[in-house]
Formats: sequence, C-alpha cells, structure tokens
Amino acid sequence: MNKLNIDKYWLLSTINLSVAILIGISSYFLSYLFLKEQILKVNIKNAENYIEVVSVSLGSKKKSKQLVEILEKAPYIKKVYLNVPQNSKSEFVIRKNLLFPDGNLKIYVFLNKNTILEYAKQVAKKIALGIFFVTVLLSGLILLAVRNFYLKPLWRIKRDIKKISTGELSKLPESRDSSRDEFNRIRRSINRMIETIKRKSEREDVISQFIHLLTVGKGFNGEFISLMRTVLDITKCDGVIIGVKENDSEFIQVRYIPRNKKESPSVQRKAISDLKGIEPYILELEREIETKKTSILSEDEKKLGIKYVFGIPLTVMSKTAGFIIFFRKKETPLKPDAKQFIRNIAKSIAISVEIRKLIKNLEAKLKQEKELTEKIVKSLVRGIEIRDSYTRGHSERVAYFSKRIAEEMGLRKDEVKAIYVAGLLHDIGKIGIPDSILLKPGKLSNEEYEIIKLHPTLSYELLNHIDVLKNSLPGIKYHHERWDGSGYPEGLKGKEIPLQARILAVADSFDAMTSDRIYRKGMSKSKAITELKKLSGKKYDPEIVENALHILLHEEPPEIADQYIDSDIFSTIEERRLDYYLRDHLTGVFNRNALELAYKIAQDRFGKFLAFTVDIKELREINVKEGWEKGDQILKKTVELLLNSLKDSVIARYSGDNFLIFFPEKEPVEKAVQKIEEELKIRITLHQIENVEDIEALKVELTRLEFES
Repeated sequence: MNKLNIDKYWLLSTINLSVAILIGISSYFLSYLFLKEQILKVNIKNAENYIEVVSVSLGSKKKSKQLVEILEKAPYIKKVYLNVPQNSKSEFVIRKNLLFPDGNLKIYVFLNKNTILEYAKQVAKKIALGIFFVTVLLSGLILLAVRNFYLKPLWRIKRDIKKISTGELSKLPESRDSSRDEFNRIRRSINRMIETIKRKSEREDVISQFIHLLTVGKGFNGEFISLMRTVLDITKCDGVIIGVKENDSEFIQVRYIPRNKKESPSVQRKAISDLKGIEPYILELEREIETKKTSILSEDEKKLGIKYVFGIPLTVMSKTAGFIIFFRKKETPLKPDAKQFIRNIAKSIAISVEIRKLIKNLEAKLKQEKELTEKIVKSLVRGIEIRDSYTRGHSERVAYFSKRIAEEMGLRKDEVKAIYVAGLLHDIGKIGIPDSILLKPGKLSNEEYEIIKLHPTLSYELLNHIDVLKNSLPGIKYHHERWDGSGYPEGLKGKEIPLQARILAVADSFDAMTSDRIYRKGMSKSKAITELKKLSGKKYDPEIVENALHILLHEEPPEIADQYIDSDIFSTIEERRLDYYLRDHLTGVFNRNALELAYKIAQDRFGKFLAFTVDIKELREINVKEGWEKGDQILKKTVELLLNSLKDSVIARYSGDNFLIFFPEKEPVEKAVQKIEEELKIRITLHQIENVEDIEALKVELTRLEFES
C-alpha cells in the first residue's frame, strides 16, 4: 500500500506522540519531587553520620574551628555555623548539639542545595526519558497493529468499492476462509447489498422495458422473447407459457418460451374449449394458482418436465384476457419477491393486450372516417378512467380549463382545439402503468415515481402515429415540464416548453390540487389559487397563471355525462379493482398496500387511537402439519372474532400471520385476543405500538417487529 491517505490515522499518531510527551513531562516532575525528598534524606543522614564521626575523632569543644573546616570539605555540605545564622529554618539545614567532655557545642550545617537538586533533576530526566521511549514504543506498536489489521483492510474495501463504481469490479473480492475475518464478513455483507440493489434495479428496468415494448404495440416479437428469458433468469424458472385470447373469439394464442436458448419457443392457435391441464384451470378460477401437483397437468405439460407451477390470469378491466404460467422442473417454490415481480409482469402484459386492442380499434376507426371525433377521444379517456378513479372527469376538466385559458390569451381557433384535445388525452399513457403504482394510496417510492414519470412519453408514443393528433402532441408530451426546468421528461425550461404544455400544466395542477383522492381531501379553490400564485415564475409561466386565475376561481366545467360506460358498472369495476389492490383476499381486511388508508380511516373514525399487532404463533407449523386450509381457517376465524369483539375497529393484515389493529382502548383488544386463543386453541402475541402519531414511524416499527418474529 503506497499511499495510505487516512487523515484520522495520522491524527491518531499525532495525538499518541503528544500523549507520550505529556507522560514523559509528568513523569519527570513526579520523579523529581520524589527523588528530591529521597536524596535530601540520604544527604542529611550522611551529613549527620559524618558530623558524628568527625566530632568523635576531634573529641574536644576547643577544636570547633577545626571541626568546621573538616565538615565544609564534604561535597554535600556547603557551610557550617557555630552561631545561629539567618535562614536557619530551611529544610537543607541540620541542627546538631554535640556533647564533648569539655562542654556542649551547637552547630548549624547548611547542605549544598544546588548539588542535591541538580542530582535529583538528572536522575528524574533519565527516568522520564525511559518512560517516554517505552510509551512511544508500545503505542507505536499498537498503532502499527491498528494500521495493518484494521486500516489496511478498510482501505482495500474502499479501493475495491471505488473500482466497482468505475466498472473495474462487479463485487468485492472475498477470501475462502472468512469465519474469523470480520473484514471479509463486511465484504460479504456489502456484496449481498450490491446484489440486492442490482436485482431490484434489474427488475425495475425489465418492468419499464415491458411497459415500453408492449404499450407501443410491437407485440410478442423477438424482443419480447428475449425480455421474457431475462425474467426467467431472474426468477430461476425453467419456462413460461403465455395464452392470450384473440379479441372476443373462442380462440387463444398459446406461446411457450423456454429459458434454455437451445430450445426453440413455439406458438399454437387453440380453441379455448380444447385447452387441457393447468391452463383451463387458471382461466376458470380466474385467480393465482401455485401447485406441485402433477396430476392436474396435461400430457404436453408433463412432457416439459413441470414439477412446480405459478400461474396468473391476465386480467384487465374485470375481463380475463388469458393466462401466464411460470414453471420449474424442480419442486422448489418461488420466493415472495419473485412472485411479486411476476405479478407486475403479468399486469403489464394484460394491460398491453388491452392497449393494443384500443389502438387497433382507434386506427381502424380513423382510417374509415379520416377525422378525429370527440367521441373516439373520450372513449380513450374512459379507458384511463376505468383504470384510475382519480382520472374520472379529470381529463375533461383539464381540457375545459386549458381551452378557456387559451381563449383568454387570444389564441387561434385551431390552436384552442389542439389544446382541448391535448387536455383530453394528456394522461392516456397511464394505461401502461401497473395497478400497484397507479392505485397506491400513499407516497410513491423513488423507483415507482420514475415509472409514473414515463406516462407523458407513453402518451406521446401511443398517439404519435395518428396524423390527426399531431398538433396536440407537444402539450401531451411536455405537460409535466416546469418553468424552472425541474419537470420531466426532458427538463425543459421557460419558453423552451411549448405553449400548449405550459397552459396544460396550470390546468392539470389546479385540478389535481382540488380533486379528492382516497387518501386525502382536495384543496379548496382559493387555497389552490394561492398555491399557483406562490409557484408562478417558479413552476408555472407567470403570464399563463395571470390569465388563468379568474377562470379557475369563478368558472365550472360542464357536468360530465357517462355516455360510454354505465355508472353502476363503473362503480362495480372500481370497487373490485380497489378491493383487489387494497383488500386481503383471504380475510377481507385491509392488506399491506392499504396501511396509509387504514391509518387515515382510523384517524377520521376515532381521532385518538391505539395501535396493536396480533401475531399468530406457530401458524407455519400448523400449515405443515394440518395443511394450508387449516391455516387459512384460523386466519379467517381470527379476523371474524376480532371484528365481532371490536366493533368499528380498523384491521389490516400486513404479513402472513400478522395483523395490525387500530382501536381507542386496550382492554377490549386484550379480551378479544384471549377469547380467540381459547376458542381456536392457538397462541397469539399481542404487542402495543407506542408511536402512532406518524405513519412512517409506524411502518418502521412494523418492519422491525416482523423481522424479529
């Protein structure tokens, strides 16, 4: 490692050296204080012994002068006095009363202070230097160990991550024996995260490609087969069988696409009545089928070596347009994320079939009549409304407001007409967006938002080949561009955005703000006007906002009559579609997709409320021992007893054996759970969630509880 650019390591080294210096300085002063006392004591003892020896050897008080001279020759004695001198109270002074045969003699011996202190300093310096070098050596060894055993592996991980970002590596290298190597475990964890991100990104990209491929009417061509084989690789399935009905006839086109490229795909035209095996089973039941039973397979299906089947009907607008069957030649079932991925693919295919029918019908009509009629355009609009209740009337209102703004600005009649048609068809591309995104009752994820942003381009692609709509295409494609360049699909700014699109943007945003959604109430007109003023010159053309304000505030679009779809039928379709997306099909309560909606209903119903999770313990074991039907019975009976005991409660099934209950009191919930345990002979874990003030915090807590269980 030539360059170890880790600033914190060098900072740590500097701190280590500073600490060693402080320890050395501290040890010097401490040693000095201690040694000064000890050396002083030794010198005092030596001086006292020396005085005793000299006085004994002289043996007479009369020889005091000689005594003084002899004592002052000692290196540690500086001065000797026979009388009391000044500063005789110093710790460096020895006071002695010598007894001689001819009398007593008092002397004051001054020790050599400088010699004693200098000696103490020299010894203290040596000790301090020794401690300093030992400290530096030990801490240096520790830093070296940290560098070699921790910082170098971390630097290598950082280097390899950089290589991944530049495309030199696809994942971090791992050693074979990683049981005791925490850094290799970190590498393995990062690799798992990279694989998860890649897998998720790959699936989102495949769904986007399906939407684009199928909604522009290219059909089941070679590109479709290649894309479907990518799906088979991702899901690790061995093949897929796709059946699509021919319009409203009794015939169906059945396509077989194998995962193995050496095996050729095939297409057969069959009468629906001639279908055998799992195929008519899915069409008749009109629901998902997951099975390992080979007894229900046809002879042709058995020849393919099928051991496991996951089949889905291709349903759109409450009609079954065909089926799609993914199979494996082993009995290993699909994982939940793979199933959800297949569901999204199935929805895209089902939608594409209907879109192709709409486009073909539209082209045939235009070819016959050679002109665009409002009736055909509104039929397309109704096609969107069937998919999303929010657009019911939205397109007509946007078209009306756009037309009035254009008239107010003095545009020509042909321009006004083009803007009106653009308003009617601006959201036609939403027919290619999966239900899981279009009907989601809450905030979209970044990935979902990227898909919804495709709808202006899809609208453009759907209508681009229709000559009579050419003049309306700029408004359709660019109605989500914004004055400050923050819009999509191309990030146009200011007057780079076509005038049509700038007008549509104001009308579309106003109607979106004032329309009710299932998870929120629309704004009042005055509040929406205030918001438009606030964003004038930022998101919207200020000239258009100024011309639009009095129209938006004071005018009402004409009432829209259901000329093409019966209201009762529309309501039934809408109710069924919302139930399909928001309701748990087994128990009938809200599902995971509807948590935000359930939360809002609880807020409206109770004001203040509590949240509880109900976890049915050992349900998997019951499914294994007694079968799935027994487990399903327990789940349905649990919900039935909860609803009977807790009137007005709001319940959601957020995972297989877990339910979320919103209710204002705790005691009734506890009693209800106890009753269920006694009646069904099962064990239930009841947990109260503390923070119910924020739906996002509630979701985090649910995820944590689900992971722990």
